[in-house]
Amino acid sequence: MLPGALFADDAETNTDIRQAITEGNRAYEAGELSQAAAQFDYVATLLRQLQAGELGTLFPEPLAGWQAENVDTQAGSAAFFGGGINASRRYHKEGASLDISITKDSPLLQTMAVLFTNPSMAAMGGYRMKRIKGQTAMVKEEGNSRELQMLIANRILLQLSGRGITEEDLNAYAEALDMDALTRL
Repeated sequence: MLPGALFADDAETNTDIRQAITEGNRAYEAGELSQAAAQFDYVATLLRQLQAGELGTLFPEPLAGWQAENVDTQAGSAAFFGGGINASRRYHKEGASLDISITKDSPLLQTMAVLFTNPSMAAMGGYRMKRIKGQTAMVKEEGNSRELQMLIANRILLQLSGRGITEEDLNAYAEALDMDALTRL
């Protein structure tokens, strides 16, 4: 399937991607390697922006009694923050708040993988391990704050952190995330 077919809804971005690919190929064939690299970097940035937008659609609806703010998405270049894609959303109800963050395809995630593959290291950091939807999760509680982290397919980090929330709320939001859709994106 052509990349443009995946994103047919965004005709302007689709046109920009195709044009930059064509220009990058032309520059490469002409031996203008810096120009070719710049065009292909532009294509990669546009594709990450499209992925970030799609990632933003995968956040769960607010649970009963909760409200949610708009999703914030960012597609970082490899030169800043290690690259990757990030989306976050804040949920709140009286006396409680929860932030969900999804980070995808960042080289920095490899450092987190050590905690998920070595429960002893996670325990030293104050985390306890559990499974949610078949995925390993690390949970930490400090006073009024709770945190849950999951590494999906070794390339997607889910972070849920909140104040004034119950572990049941934390688990419900984690379970409401569509893990299959996240890994397909």
